[in-house]
This record gives sequence, structure tokens and C-alpha cells, in this order.
Amino acid sequence: MANQANPMVITLDHFNTMRENFKQHYFLSKCNSNFGGQDIQIPWISFSLVVENFIKSNQVKPDTVALRFVLCYDSMKNELYLRLQICTMVPIVGKPNAFNLDTKNCAWYTIANGSIAPTGVTDLYDQNYLNNFYYCDANICSPDSLVNLASDTASEKFVRNLVFPWTAEIQKIHADNAAPANATICFAAGSHDKSSPVLDHPHALVIYLRKYDSTPLLDNKEYPLEFQMKAGDMGTLCPTFCGVYVLPTV
Repeated sequence: MANQANPMVITLDHFNTMRENFKQHYFLSKCNSNFGGQDIQIPWISFSLVVENFIKSNQVKPDTVALRFVLCYDSMKNELYLRLQICTMVPIVGKPNAFNLDTKNCAWYTIANGSIAPTGVTDLYDQNYLNNFYYCDANICSPDSLVNLASDTASEKFVRNLVFPWTAEIQKIHADNAAPANATICFAAGSHDKSSPVLDHPHALVIYLRKYDSTPLLDNKEYPLEFQMKAGDMGTLCPTFCGVYVLPTV
């Protein structure tokens, strides 16, 4: 079936598993799990408008657009947020489904719960996120099992940013769900088991929609359209793949 053929498609059960994996492995100090921003939600119209404006102002093809999300943390509000870079993808010769990111022309935004706004910060990591968050590889967190993300000084282990394709995934989630009026796009923190060659539970994002009444468009049924009532995942994680987008294959 279509839903099972695309590895970017996430069912409701898979979504819930990814959310639980994140909750079991990412904490503030002393195994504190009391922080917000684990499911960032903004109006679809606000989000899509900044992408469409980038496409028009730079006269680029929509299917070349890439969205790079930087994982960030606001210590004053005690919540995760995202920094977004909109740029384009260039095919890598001899490597099917792999693209270099072209950032000569790009746009930067901050995505916090409820809003998206331009930003002058262009770092591909957030030191505040790295300083404040801890990773636990055990099934039950204890202070002895915590590893501070900032200890990864070589940037080889813990995820700093993720890249998603605009038309092949994010826009398609919206289209496959019949472009619902007054929808909300949501970015949920999640983790796949052993989906990274260097980390058992990398911090990933699961992207999905909610209807005008906040009902999530997620279930476990199969439909003709692959993202219908489904979330999207499989952003390219940095580390280990930085400055590129690699399209997942079955």
C-alpha cells in the first residue's frame, strides 16, 4: 500500500512510539522532563506563506526548496523552539536521491509555539539547547546515566539540525489531507530507535497537521494518498549528514 511504501510516512501508533522514545531519553538536568515546546504548533497559512514568498522572491522551483530546522531551547520560557533556514537543493552527481544544500540565497525564521518570525540568527546549532539538555540511553533515567549534549564538542553524536524537502514531504502532507482550511502545522519532538549510525535515540521531528478544531489528522488506516491522515518524518539528521538532504528509500 502507498502508506507503507514511503518511509517518510508515520502512522498514529508510530507517532506515539516516537514521542514516548523522546520522553524516555531527553531531559533537562536531574532527569527533569518538565519543559514545553515538545509539540510546536503554528498556523499552516503563516508557515506556507514564508516558503512561498521565498520561492517567488528568489525565482526558484518549488521542488528544489529545502527546509533546515535547528533544534533550540529558550531557557526563560523553558521550552523548545525551532530556527528555520529556507534554502535550495542541488543534486549530487553520481549519488541518486542525495542533494547538496545551496545557501547563497536563503531566509531565516524562528518558529515558537504559535508564531513564526524573521530572525538574524543564522547558526546551525543552538548552544543553549546543547548546554541545557541531557541524553539518557537507559530505559529509566537516573542522574548517573545522563550525558550533557554539549559534551559532544566534535558535533559527531547529538543532532543539531534536520533537513526536510518542501514539496516531496511537507507540502504533500497538506495536499494529501485536502488542504484543510485553517489548519495548524505541528512539529513534534520524537525519536526512532537506532535510526542513526552514531546514536540509538536521535532527536528527530515528526511533522503533522491539525484541523481548525485542533483535531490531529493522524490514524492507522490505509488510504490512496500516502500522507492522508499521516505524519511525515525522515528529515536528514546532522550529524551525521550535514549540509545535505538524503531522500529516504525503501
